[in-house]
Amino acid sequence: MIRFRNPGTQYSTQIQVIKELYTALGSQAYFTLDDMAVVIAQSRLMTAYGYAGDDAIRLSNTDQESMNSAKMNAKMYAEVFRMLGWVTPYSTDSSYPLVFTYIGIHVALSTGDCSRLYEQCVLGINNPTQLTDNMSYTEKVRFFKCALRTFIDLGGIMYKHELCLGPMSINDENENEYQSMLKTIRKIRGDKQRLVTAFSDLAASLGMKLDPVDNCTRLPIAFMKTCNWVESVTDRTLYGRSMSCLRITDHGREVYNEIKNMCDIRLEKYENLDENIQNALIRLGTYAMLQRSGYDISSVEERIKDDRKTCAKVIGDKEILFSPCQTIRRQRVESALGIHLGVGSQSQHNIDTFDSTVSEREALAQTHIWDLNIPEEAATELLTDTEDLAFLNRVIDLKKSGHSSAEIVSILFEFYSNATQTTFYPLIATLFKVMGFHCSFSRPGDNGARWDAIIDDPIRSIPIEIKSPTEEQHLSIKAIRQALENKIILLSRKTHTTTPETTTLAVGYFMPNERAEVSRLISDIKATYGYKIGIIDLYSLLSIAISILVEEQGFDKEKLYVLEGMMNARILGNRK
Repeated sequence: MIRFRNPGTQYSTQIQVIKELYTALGSQAYFTLDDMAVVIAQSRLMTAYGYAGDDAIRLSNTDQESMNSAKMNAKMYAEVFRMLGWVTPYSTDSSYPLVFTYIGIHVALSTGDCSRLYEQCVLGINNPTQLTDNMSYTEKVRFFKCALRTFIDLGGIMYKHELCLGPMSINDENENEYQSMLKTIRKIRGDKQRLVTAFSDLAASLGMKLDPVDNCTRLPIAFMKTCNWVESVTDRTLYGRSMSCLRITDHGREVYNEIKNMCDIRLEKYENLDENIQNALIRLGTYAMLQRSGYDISSVEERIKDDRKTCAKVIGDKEILFSPCQTIRRQRVESALGIHLGVGSQSQHNIDTFDSTVSEREALAQTHIWDLNIPEEAATELLTDTEDLAFLNRVIDLKKSGHSSAEIVSILFEFYSNATQTTFYPLIATLFKVMGFHCSFSRPGDNGARWDAIIDDPIRSIPIEIKSPTEEQHLSIKAIRQALENKIILLSRKTHTTTPETTTLAVGYFMPNERAEVSRLISDIKATYGYKIGIIDLYSLLSIAISILVEEQGFDKEKLYVLEGMMNARILGNRK
Protein backbone atom coordinates (compact mmCIF):
# COMPACT_ATOMS: atom_id res chain seq x y z
CA MET A 1 0.00 0.00 0.00
CA ILE A 2 1.22 3.52 -0.83
CA ARG A 3 2.37 5.31 2.34
CA PHE A 4 1.19 8.90 2.13
CA ARG A 5 2.80 10.90 4.90
CA ASN A 6 0.57 12.76 7.33
CA PRO A 7 1.61 16.42 7.24
CA GLY A 8 -1.08 18.84 8.31
CA THR A 9 -0.74 21.69 5.86
CA GLN A 10 -3.42 23.56 3.96
CA TYR A 11 -3.28 24.79 0.38
CA SER A 12 -3.03 28.49 1.26
CA THR A 13 -0.25 27.82 3.75
CA GLN A 14 1.65 25.65 1.28
CA ILE A 15 1.54 28.42 -1.31
CA GLN A 16 2.63 31.03 1.20
CA VAL A 17 5.53 28.89 2.41
CA ILE A 18 6.87 28.10 -1.08
CA LYS A 19 6.74 31.80 -1.95
CA GLU A 20 8.66 32.77 1.20
CA LEU A 21 11.22 30.04 0.61
CA TYR A 22 11.86 31.05 -2.98
CA THR A 23 12.13 34.74 -2.10
CA ALA A 24 14.74 33.96 0.55
CA LEU A 25 16.56 30.99 -0.99
CA GLY A 26 16.00 31.25 -4.75
CA SER A 27 19.47 32.69 -5.35
CA GLN A 28 21.21 29.77 -3.63
CA ALA A 29 22.60 26.79 -5.52
CA TYR A 30 20.66 24.56 -3.13
CA PHE A 31 19.01 24.77 0.27
CA THR A 32 18.96 22.59 3.37
CA LEU A 33 16.41 21.78 6.05
CA ASP A 34 18.18 24.35 8.23
CA ASP A 35 17.63 26.97 5.53
CA MET A 36 13.95 26.07 5.32
CA ALA A 37 13.47 26.03 9.09
CA VAL A 38 14.99 29.48 9.53
CA VAL A 39 13.00 31.05 6.67
CA ILE A 40 9.69 29.51 7.76
CA ALA A 41 10.21 30.58 11.37
CA GLN A 42 11.41 34.09 10.53
CA SER A 43 8.41 34.50 8.21
CA ARG A 44 6.27 33.74 11.27
CA LEU A 45 4.72 30.73 9.57
CA MET A 46 5.41 28.48 12.55
CA THR A 47 5.55 28.79 16.31
CA ALA A 48 7.32 26.85 19.04
CA TYR A 49 6.46 27.01 22.74
CA GLY A 50 4.26 30.03 22.03
CA TYR A 51 6.90 32.03 20.18
CA ALA A 52 7.58 32.85 16.54
CA GLY A 53 10.59 34.13 14.59
CA ASP A 54 14.10 33.69 16.00
CA ASP A 55 12.65 32.80 19.40
CA ALA A 56 10.88 29.80 17.85
CA ILE A 57 14.15 28.63 16.29
CA ARG A 58 16.10 29.01 19.52
CA LEU A 59 13.51 27.29 21.65
CA SER A 60 12.95 24.34 19.31
CA ASN A 61 16.65 23.65 18.88
CA THR A 62 17.73 20.39 20.55
CA ASP A 63 20.54 17.89 20.22
CA GLN A 64 17.99 15.28 19.12
CA GLU A 65 16.91 16.25 15.59
CA SER A 66 13.59 14.41 15.79
CA MET A 67 12.61 16.67 18.70
CA ASN A 68 13.54 19.87 16.88
CA SER A 69 10.12 21.26 16.01
CA ALA A 70 11.46 23.90 13.60
CA LYS A 71 13.43 21.34 11.63
CA MET A 72 10.66 18.74 11.65
CA ASN A 73 8.22 21.40 10.46
CA ALA A 74 10.56 22.19 7.57
CA LYS A 75 10.90 18.49 6.75
CA MET A 76 7.13 18.13 6.63
CA TYR A 77 6.88 20.90 4.04
CA ALA A 78 9.82 19.45 2.10
CA GLU A 79 8.04 16.09 1.81
CA VAL A 80 4.83 17.68 0.54
CA PHE A 81 6.69 19.94 -1.90
CA ARG A 82 8.71 17.03 -3.30
CA MET A 83 5.52 15.06 -3.83
CA LEU A 84 4.02 18.03 -5.70
CA GLY A 85 7.19 18.43 -7.77
CA TRP A 86 8.06 21.90 -6.46
CA VAL A 87 11.43 20.90 -5.00
CA THR A 88 13.74 18.01 -5.78
CA PRO A 89 17.08 16.60 -4.56
CA TYR A 90 20.11 18.62 -5.60
CA SER A 91 22.13 15.49 -6.38
CA THR A 92 21.50 11.82 -7.06
CA ASP A 93 23.37 10.78 -3.92
CA SER A 94 20.91 11.80 -1.20
CA SER A 95 17.47 13.26 -0.52
CA TYR A 96 18.95 16.55 0.77
CA PRO A 97 19.84 19.31 0.04
CA LEU A 98 17.10 20.48 -2.33
CA VAL A 99 16.59 22.81 -5.29
CA PHE A 100 13.45 24.44 -6.69
CA THR A 101 12.08 22.86 -9.85
CA TYR A 102 10.87 24.60 -13.00
CA ILE A 103 7.26 24.01 -11.92
CA GLY A 104 8.00 24.98 -8.32
CA ILE A 105 9.36 28.33 -9.48
CA HIS A 106 6.16 28.97 -11.44
CA VAL A 107 4.13 28.36 -8.26
CA ALA A 108 6.46 30.54 -6.17
CA LEU A 109 6.30 33.42 -8.65
CA SER A 110 2.55 33.25 -9.27
CA THR A 111 0.80 36.52 -8.50
CA GLY A 112 -2.80 35.37 -8.64
CA ASP A 113 -4.72 32.17 -8.07
CA CYS A 114 -2.53 29.17 -8.86
CA SER A 115 -5.08 26.50 -7.91
CA ARG A 116 -5.17 25.16 -11.49
CA LEU A 117 -1.43 24.50 -11.47
CA TYR A 118 -1.76 23.01 -8.01
CA GLU A 119 -4.40 20.64 -9.39
CA GLN A 120 -2.07 19.59 -12.21
CA CYS A 121 0.67 18.87 -9.66
CA VAL A 122 -1.68 16.68 -7.63
CA LEU A 123 -2.62 14.77 -10.79
CA GLY A 124 1.11 14.42 -11.51
CA ILE A 125 1.74 12.35 -8.37
CA ASN A 126 2.58 8.80 -9.51
CA ASN A 127 4.57 5.77 -8.40
CA PRO A 128 7.25 4.63 -8.89
CA THR A 129 9.57 7.49 -9.87
CA GLN A 130 13.31 8.01 -10.15
CA LEU A 131 13.00 9.97 -6.91
CA THR A 132 11.41 7.20 -4.80
CA ASP A 133 14.02 4.45 -5.00
CA ASN A 134 13.98 3.99 -1.22
CA MET A 135 10.22 3.50 -0.86
CA SER A 136 9.07 0.21 0.65
CA TYR A 137 5.86 -0.11 -1.39
CA THR A 138 5.76 -1.47 -4.93
CA GLU A 139 2.43 -0.23 -6.31
CA LYS A 140 2.53 1.21 -9.82
CA VAL A 141 -0.26 3.75 -9.84
CA ARG A 142 -1.21 7.32 -10.65
CA PHE A 143 -3.18 7.44 -7.44
CA PHE A 144 -5.51 10.40 -7.90
CA LYS A 145 -6.52 9.40 -11.41
CA CYS A 146 -7.22 5.91 -10.09
CA ALA A 147 -9.08 7.27 -7.04
CA LEU A 148 -11.40 9.42 -9.16
CA ARG A 149 -12.17 6.45 -11.40
CA THR A 150 -12.84 4.30 -8.34
CA PHE A 151 -15.26 6.84 -6.89
CA ILE A 152 -17.20 6.88 -10.15
CA ASP A 153 -17.25 3.09 -10.51
CA LEU A 154 -18.39 2.64 -6.91
CA GLY A 155 -21.39 4.93 -7.19
CA GLY A 156 -19.71 8.22 -6.30
CA ILE A 157 -19.27 7.60 -2.55
CA MET A 158 -16.46 5.92 -0.60
CA TYR A 159 -15.40 5.51 3.01
CA LYS A 160 -11.80 6.58 3.65
CA HIS A 161 -10.58 3.06 4.50
CA GLU A 162 -11.75 1.92 1.06
CA LEU A 163 -9.02 4.17 -0.37
CA CYS A 164 -6.45 2.03 1.45
CA LEU A 165 -8.08 -1.23 0.37
CA GLY A 166 -8.54 0.05 -3.18
CA PRO A 167 -6.53 2.59 -5.20
CA MET A 168 -3.66 2.75 -2.69
CA SER A 169 -3.04 -0.97 -3.00
CA ILE A 170 -3.20 -1.81 -6.71
CA ASN A 171 -1.38 -1.37 -10.01
CA ASP A 172 -3.91 0.70 -11.91
CA GLU A 173 -2.50 -0.12 -15.36
CA ASN A 174 -3.53 -3.74 -14.79
CA GLU A 175 -7.25 -3.73 -15.66
CA ASN A 176 -7.85 -7.19 -14.18
CA GLU A 177 -6.33 -6.06 -10.89
CA TYR A 178 -8.45 -2.92 -10.92
CA GLN A 179 -11.69 -4.83 -11.57
CA SER A 180 -10.78 -7.34 -8.87
CA MET A 181 -10.33 -4.46 -6.42
CA LEU A 182 -13.80 -3.12 -7.24
CA LYS A 183 -15.29 -6.57 -6.76
CA THR A 184 -13.60 -6.92 -3.36
CA ILE A 185 -14.89 -3.59 -2.07
CA ARG A 186 -18.42 -4.33 -3.31
CA LYS A 187 -18.33 -7.62 -1.38
CA ILE A 188 -17.21 -5.82 1.78
CA ARG A 189 -19.95 -3.22 1.58
CA GLY A 190 -23.19 -3.74 3.47
CA ASP A 191 -21.55 -4.96 6.67
CA LYS A 192 -19.43 -2.69 8.86
CA GLN A 193 -17.72 -5.67 10.48
CA ARG A 194 -16.51 -6.90 7.10
CA LEU A 195 -14.92 -3.49 6.56
CA VAL A 196 -13.28 -3.54 10.01
CA THR A 197 -11.92 -7.03 9.40
CA ALA A 198 -10.60 -6.18 5.92
CA PHE A 199 -8.90 -3.03 7.20
CA SER A 200 -7.37 -4.90 10.15
CA ASP A 201 -6.10 -7.63 7.82
CA LEU A 202 -4.54 -4.98 5.55
CA ALA A 203 -2.75 -3.35 8.49
CA ALA A 204 -1.48 -6.73 9.69
CA SER A 205 -0.17 -7.59 6.21
CA LEU A 206 1.75 -4.31 6.19
CA GLY A 207 3.15 -4.85 9.66
CA MET A 208 1.49 -1.60 10.77
CA LYS A 209 -0.96 -0.63 13.49
CA LEU A 210 -4.42 0.61 12.54
CA ASP A 211 -3.87 4.31 13.28
CA PRO A 212 -0.80 4.76 11.03
CA VAL A 213 -2.67 3.12 8.15
CA ASP A 214 -5.67 5.35 8.79
CA ASN A 215 -3.35 8.38 8.86
CA CYS A 216 -2.20 7.54 5.33
CA THR A 217 -5.61 8.72 4.10
CA ARG A 218 -5.33 12.25 5.49
CA LEU A 219 -3.03 13.81 2.91
CA PRO A 220 -4.75 12.36 -0.19
CA ILE A 221 -8.15 13.39 1.18
CA ALA A 222 -6.80 16.89 1.86
CA PHE A 223 -5.44 17.07 -1.70
CA MET A 224 -8.75 15.95 -3.19
CA LYS A 225 -10.78 18.38 -1.08
CA THR A 226 -8.44 21.26 -1.95
CA CYS A 227 -8.91 20.48 -5.65
CA ASN A 228 -12.69 20.28 -5.09
CA TRP A 229 -12.81 16.70 -6.33
CA VAL A 230 -14.55 15.28 -3.25
CA GLU A 231 -16.64 16.55 -0.35
CA SER A 232 -17.52 15.12 3.06
CA VAL A 233 -21.02 13.71 3.52
CA THR A 234 -22.81 11.63 6.11
CA ASP A 235 -24.01 8.39 4.50
CA ARG A 236 -25.67 5.23 5.76
CA THR A 237 -26.15 3.43 2.44
CA LEU A 238 -22.67 1.86 2.22
CA TYR A 239 -22.64 -0.04 5.51
CA GLY A 240 -26.12 0.43 6.96
CA ARG A 241 -24.82 2.87 9.57
CA SER A 242 -24.29 6.61 9.63
CA MET A 243 -20.67 7.21 8.61
CA SER A 244 -18.64 10.22 7.50
CA CYS A 245 -17.83 9.43 3.87
CA LEU A 246 -16.49 11.16 0.77
CA ARG A 247 -18.51 11.94 -2.34
CA ILE A 248 -17.08 12.89 -5.71
CA THR A 249 -18.10 16.34 -6.93
CA ASP A 250 -19.17 17.35 -10.40
CA HIS A 251 -15.74 18.92 -10.84
CA GLY A 252 -14.11 15.64 -9.82
CA ARG A 253 -16.07 13.83 -12.54
CA GLU A 254 -15.14 16.50 -15.07
CA VAL A 255 -11.45 16.19 -14.24
CA TYR A 256 -11.52 12.42 -14.65
CA ASN A 257 -13.34 12.68 -17.96
CA GLU A 258 -10.64 15.09 -19.14
CA ILE A 259 -7.69 12.89 -18.20
CA LYS A 260 -8.98 9.34 -18.69
CA ASN A 261 -8.12 9.21 -22.39
CA MET A 262 -4.85 11.14 -22.18
CA CYS A 263 -1.60 9.36 -22.95
CA ASP A 264 -0.44 8.56 -19.44
CA ILE A 265 3.37 8.39 -19.38
CA ARG A 266 4.77 6.42 -16.45
CA LEU A 267 8.38 5.79 -15.50
CA GLU A 268 8.67 2.32 -17.05
CA LYS A 269 7.31 3.47 -20.41
CA TYR A 270 9.55 6.55 -20.33
CA GLU A 271 12.73 4.62 -19.57
CA ASN A 272 12.15 2.20 -22.46
CA LEU A 273 12.20 5.00 -25.04
CA ASP A 274 15.03 6.57 -27.03
CA GLU A 275 16.72 9.60 -25.53
CA ASN A 276 15.34 12.00 -28.15
CA ILE A 277 11.79 10.86 -27.42
CA GLN A 278 12.43 11.08 -23.68
CA ASN A 279 13.56 14.71 -23.99
CA ALA A 280 10.56 15.55 -26.15
CA LEU A 281 8.19 13.97 -23.61
CA ILE A 282 9.75 16.01 -20.80
CA ARG A 283 9.04 19.20 -22.69
CA LEU A 284 5.55 18.15 -23.76
CA GLY A 285 4.59 17.06 -20.26
CA THR A 286 5.88 20.24 -18.62
CA TYR A 287 4.31 22.61 -21.14
CA ALA A 288 1.02 20.69 -21.07
CA MET A 289 0.77 21.18 -17.29
CA LEU A 290 1.34 24.91 -17.71
CA GLN A 291 -1.09 25.22 -20.64
CA ARG A 292 -3.87 23.45 -18.73
CA SER A 293 -3.17 25.82 -15.85
CA GLY A 294 -3.80 28.89 -18.00
CA TYR A 295 -0.21 29.90 -18.80
CA ASP A 296 0.63 31.43 -22.17
CA ILE A 297 2.94 28.97 -23.94
CA SER A 298 2.84 30.58 -27.38
CA SER A 299 6.60 31.17 -27.23
CA VAL A 300 7.24 27.40 -27.39
CA GLU A 301 4.51 26.45 -29.89
CA GLU A 302 6.99 25.51 -32.64
CA ARG A 303 9.00 23.42 -30.17
CA ILE A 304 5.80 21.63 -29.13
CA LYS A 305 4.88 20.86 -32.76
CA ASP A 306 8.32 19.37 -33.39
CA ASP A 307 8.17 17.35 -30.16
CA ARG A 308 4.74 15.96 -31.01
CA LYS A 309 6.12 14.74 -34.33
CA THR A 310 9.03 13.12 -32.51
CA CYS A 311 6.62 11.37 -30.12
CA ALA A 312 3.91 10.54 -32.68
CA LYS A 313 4.34 6.77 -32.34
CA VAL A 314 4.08 7.02 -28.55
CA ILE A 315 1.25 9.50 -27.99
CA GLY A 316 -0.55 9.71 -31.33
CA ASP A 317 -2.92 12.69 -31.32
CA LYS A 318 -3.70 12.45 -27.60
CA GLU A 319 -3.01 14.97 -24.88
CA ILE A 320 -0.17 13.94 -22.57
CA LEU A 321 -0.41 13.27 -18.82
CA PHE A 322 3.15 13.40 -17.54
CA SER A 323 4.82 15.46 -14.82
CA PRO A 324 8.60 15.27 -15.34
CA CYS A 325 9.51 17.27 -12.21
CA GLN A 326 7.69 14.67 -10.11
CA THR A 327 9.03 11.65 -11.96
CA ILE A 328 12.51 12.27 -13.40
CA ARG A 329 15.77 13.43 -11.80
CA ARG A 330 16.27 17.14 -12.14
CA GLN A 331 19.47 17.06 -14.21
CA ARG A 332 17.67 15.30 -17.03
CA VAL A 333 14.59 17.54 -16.81
CA GLU A 334 16.68 20.71 -16.86
CA SER A 335 18.75 19.44 -19.79
CA ALA A 336 15.63 18.74 -21.86
CA LEU A 337 14.16 22.17 -21.01
CA GLY A 338 17.45 23.92 -21.69
CA ILE A 339 17.76 25.38 -18.19
CA HIS A 340 20.21 24.99 -15.30
CA LEU A 341 18.82 25.66 -11.83
CA GLY A 342 21.38 24.38 -9.33
CA VAL A 343 23.59 27.47 -9.44
CA GLY A 344 24.11 30.42 -7.12
CA SER A 345 25.43 31.13 -3.64
CA GLN A 346 25.96 28.50 -0.97
CA SER A 347 23.59 27.58 1.85
CA GLN A 348 23.32 30.49 4.30
CA HIS A 349 21.72 29.20 7.49
CA ASN A 350 22.76 26.93 10.33
CA ILE A 351 20.07 26.29 12.89
CA ASP A 352 22.68 25.40 15.51
CA THR A 353 23.70 29.07 15.73
CA PHE A 354 20.40 29.84 17.45
CA ASP A 355 21.03 29.20 21.15
CA SER A 356 18.41 28.10 23.64
CA THR A 357 18.25 27.26 27.33
CA VAL A 358 16.09 24.88 29.30
CA SER A 359 15.03 27.63 31.71
CA GLU A 360 13.64 29.70 28.83
CA ARG A 361 11.58 26.78 27.59
CA GLU A 362 10.09 26.10 31.00
CA ALA A 363 9.24 29.77 31.51
CA LEU A 364 7.07 29.97 28.40
CA ALA A 365 3.29 30.10 28.71
CA GLN A 366 2.02 26.62 27.95
CA THR A 367 -1.34 25.29 26.80
CA HIS A 368 -3.52 24.19 29.71
CA ILE A 369 -4.24 20.44 29.52
CA TRP A 370 -7.59 19.47 31.00
CA ASP A 371 -7.88 15.90 32.23
CA LEU A 372 -11.17 14.14 31.52
CA ASN A 373 -11.28 12.00 34.64
CA ILE A 374 -14.11 13.33 36.81
CA PRO A 375 -17.33 11.23 36.82
CA GLU A 376 -20.07 13.29 35.21
CA GLU A 377 -23.33 12.69 33.42
CA ALA A 378 -24.52 14.82 30.52
CA ALA A 379 -26.87 17.66 31.44
CA THR A 380 -29.60 16.32 29.16
CA GLU A 381 -32.21 18.51 30.84
CA LEU A 382 -30.55 21.50 29.14
CA LEU A 383 -30.64 19.91 25.69
CA THR A 384 -34.07 20.95 24.48
CA ASP A 385 -33.43 22.95 21.33
CA THR A 386 -33.72 21.37 17.88
CA GLU A 387 -29.99 21.79 17.34
CA ASP A 388 -29.23 20.06 20.67
CA LEU A 389 -31.35 17.03 19.81
CA ALA A 390 -29.88 16.77 16.31
CA PHE A 391 -26.38 16.66 17.80
CA LEU A 392 -27.38 14.04 20.37
CA ASN A 393 -28.93 11.83 17.69
CA ARG A 394 -25.80 12.12 15.57
CA VAL A 395 -23.65 10.99 18.50
CA ILE A 396 -26.03 8.13 19.30
CA ASP A 397 -25.93 6.92 15.68
CA LEU A 398 -22.13 6.99 15.62
CA LYS A 399 -21.92 5.09 18.90
CA LYS A 400 -24.36 2.45 17.64
CA SER A 401 -22.21 2.13 14.52
CA GLY A 402 -19.39 0.84 16.73
CA HIS A 403 -17.22 3.95 16.73
CA SER A 404 -15.01 4.59 19.74
CA SER A 405 -15.18 7.90 21.58
CA ALA A 406 -12.01 9.15 19.91
CA GLU A 407 -13.36 8.16 16.48
CA ILE A 408 -16.64 9.99 17.12
CA VAL A 409 -14.71 13.16 17.96
CA SER A 410 -12.64 12.88 14.77
CA ILE A 411 -15.71 12.21 12.60
CA LEU A 412 -17.63 15.14 14.04
CA PHE A 413 -14.62 17.45 13.82
CA GLU A 414 -14.34 16.70 10.11
CA PHE A 415 -18.13 16.93 9.66
CA TYR A 416 -18.15 20.52 10.92
CA SER A 417 -15.04 21.59 8.97
CA ASN A 418 -17.11 23.76 6.60
CA ALA A 419 -19.78 24.87 9.05
CA THR A 420 -21.18 28.38 8.70
CA GLN A 421 -22.28 30.66 11.55
CA THR A 422 -25.80 29.27 11.29
CA THR A 423 -24.56 25.78 12.19
CA PHE A 424 -21.48 26.55 14.26
CA TYR A 425 -22.94 28.97 16.82
CA PRO A 426 -25.67 26.59 18.04
CA LEU A 427 -23.15 23.71 18.01
CA ILE A 428 -20.88 25.55 20.45
CA ALA A 429 -23.87 26.31 22.69
CA THR A 430 -24.90 22.65 22.60
CA LEU A 431 -21.42 21.47 23.62
CA PHE A 432 -21.35 23.79 26.63
CA LYS A 433 -24.86 22.59 27.58
CA VAL A 434 -23.65 18.97 27.54
CA MET A 435 -21.05 20.08 30.11
CA GLY A 436 -23.79 21.49 32.33
CA PHE A 437 -23.51 25.20 31.52
CA HIS A 438 -26.60 27.30 30.71
CA CYS A 439 -25.46 28.53 27.32
CA SER A 440 -27.41 30.42 24.67
CA PHE A 441 -26.27 31.65 21.27
CA SER A 442 -27.09 34.69 19.16
CA ARG A 443 -28.64 34.21 15.76
CA PRO A 444 -26.46 35.53 12.89
CA GLY A 445 -27.60 39.05 12.03
CA ASP A 446 -28.93 39.75 15.53
CA ASN A 447 -27.29 43.12 16.12
CA GLY A 448 -28.84 43.45 19.55
CA ALA A 449 -26.47 40.87 21.09
CA ARG A 450 -22.83 41.92 21.31
CA TRP A 451 -21.48 38.41 21.92
CA ASP A 452 -22.02 35.29 19.83
CA ALA A 453 -22.96 33.14 22.82
CA ILE A 454 -23.00 33.46 26.59
CA ILE A 455 -22.84 31.13 29.57
CA ASP A 456 -25.48 32.49 31.94
CA ASP A 457 -24.36 32.00 35.53
CA PRO A 458 -25.87 33.43 38.73
CA ILE A 459 -22.54 35.03 39.63
CA ARG A 460 -19.94 34.46 36.89
CA SER A 461 -21.44 34.69 33.39
CA ILE A 462 -18.99 34.16 30.51
CA PRO A 463 -19.33 35.88 27.10
CA ILE A 464 -18.15 33.82 24.12
CA GLU A 465 -16.73 35.12 20.85
CA ILE A 466 -17.17 32.42 18.17
CA LYS A 467 -15.45 32.10 14.80
CA SER A 468 -16.91 29.48 12.47
CA PRO A 469 -14.46 27.68 10.12
CA THR A 470 -15.96 29.51 7.15
CA GLU A 471 -15.13 32.83 8.85
CA GLU A 472 -11.57 31.86 9.80
CA GLN A 473 -10.05 28.41 10.17
CA HIS A 474 -7.64 29.54 12.88
CA LEU A 475 -8.64 31.95 15.62
CA SER A 476 -7.03 35.33 15.00
CA ILE A 477 -5.91 38.31 17.02
CA LYS A 478 -9.16 39.98 15.96
CA ALA A 479 -11.12 37.31 17.85
CA ILE A 480 -9.08 38.00 20.99
CA ARG A 481 -9.79 41.72 20.76
CA GLN A 482 -13.50 41.03 20.30
CA ALA A 483 -13.45 38.75 23.34
CA LEU A 484 -12.01 41.68 25.32
CA GLU A 485 -14.75 43.99 23.99
CA ASN A 486 -17.38 41.43 25.02
CA LYS A 487 -16.04 41.47 28.58
CA ILE A 488 -15.99 45.25 28.80
CA ILE A 489 -19.54 45.59 27.43
CA LEU A 490 -20.87 42.85 29.72
CA LEU A 491 -19.40 44.57 32.78
CA SER A 492 -20.72 47.95 31.61
CA ARG A 493 -24.25 47.01 30.57
CA LYS A 494 -24.76 44.39 33.32
CA THR A 495 -27.21 42.35 31.22
CA HIS A 496 -25.79 39.25 32.94
CA THR A 497 -24.11 38.99 36.29
CA THR A 498 -20.36 38.47 36.20
CA THR A 499 -17.12 39.50 37.90
CA PRO A 500 -13.97 41.12 36.53
CA GLU A 501 -12.02 37.99 37.50
CA THR A 502 -14.18 35.64 35.40
CA THR A 503 -12.76 34.71 32.01
CA THR A 504 -14.07 35.75 28.59
CA LEU A 505 -13.77 33.15 25.82
CA ALA A 506 -12.81 32.94 22.16
CA VAL A 507 -13.86 29.67 20.50
CA GLY A 508 -12.98 28.53 16.98
CA TYR A 509 -12.25 25.55 14.75
CA PHE A 510 -8.44 25.58 15.12
CA MET A 511 -6.13 27.21 17.63
CA PRO A 512 -4.42 30.41 16.41
CA ASN A 513 -1.60 30.13 13.87
CA GLU A 514 0.26 33.08 15.40
CA ARG A 515 0.33 31.64 18.90
CA ALA A 516 3.21 33.81 20.05
CA GLU A 517 1.42 37.05 19.15
CA VAL A 518 -1.86 35.83 20.60
CA SER A 519 -0.18 34.74 23.85
CA ARG A 520 1.53 38.09 24.20
CA LEU A 521 -1.73 39.95 23.49
CA ILE A 522 -3.55 37.95 26.17
CA SER A 523 -0.72 38.69 28.59
CA ASP A 524 -0.81 42.41 27.73
CA ILE A 525 -4.60 42.54 28.21
CA LYS A 526 -4.24 40.89 31.63
CA ALA A 527 -1.48 43.33 32.64
CA THR A 528 -3.39 46.39 31.41
CA TYR A 529 -7.04 45.61 32.22
CA GLY A 530 -6.80 42.67 34.60
CA TYR A 531 -9.11 40.52 32.43
CA LYS A 532 -8.51 36.87 31.57
CA ILE A 533 -9.12 35.62 28.03
CA GLY A 534 -9.42 31.90 27.34
CA ILE A 535 -9.07 30.19 23.95
CA ILE A 536 -10.71 26.86 23.09
CA ASP A 537 -10.73 24.93 19.80
CA LEU A 538 -13.58 22.77 18.53
CA TYR A 539 -11.65 19.50 18.89
CA SER A 540 -11.23 20.12 22.63
CA LEU A 541 -14.91 21.01 23.10
CA LEU A 542 -15.97 17.90 21.19
CA SER A 543 -13.58 15.77 23.24
CA ILE A 544 -15.11 17.00 26.50
CA ALA A 545 -18.70 16.64 25.32
CA ILE A 546 -18.22 13.15 23.84
CA SER A 547 -16.29 12.01 26.92
CA ILE A 548 -19.26 13.08 29.05
CA LEU A 549 -21.90 11.59 26.73
CA VAL A 550 -20.13 8.27 26.09
CA GLU A 551 -17.65 7.78 28.94
CA GLU A 552 -19.48 9.75 31.65
CA GLN A 553 -16.14 11.40 32.39
CA GLY A 554 -15.83 15.19 32.54
CA PHE A 555 -13.47 17.89 33.78
CA ASP A 556 -13.06 20.28 36.67
CA LYS A 557 -15.59 22.99 35.74
CA GLU A 558 -13.95 25.56 37.95
CA LYS A 559 -11.09 25.68 35.44
CA LEU A 560 -13.36 27.19 32.80
CA TYR A 561 -14.26 30.22 34.94
CA VAL A 562 -10.59 31.15 35.40
CA LEU A 563 -9.16 30.02 32.03
CA GLU A 564 -6.40 32.28 30.77
CA GLY A 565 -4.69 31.36 27.49
CA MET A 566 -5.13 28.22 25.41
CA MET A 567 -6.80 25.01 26.53
CA ASN A 568 -6.42 21.48 25.24
CA ALA A 569 -8.53 18.44 26.03
CA ARG A 570 -8.27 15.14 24.19
CA ILE A 571 -9.78 11.68 24.56
CA LEU A 572 -6.79 9.38 24.82
CA GLY A 573 -6.63 5.88 23.45
CA ASN A 574 -9.40 4.16 21.53
CA ARG A 575 -12.01 3.55 24.21
CA LYS A 576 -15.34 2.09 23.18
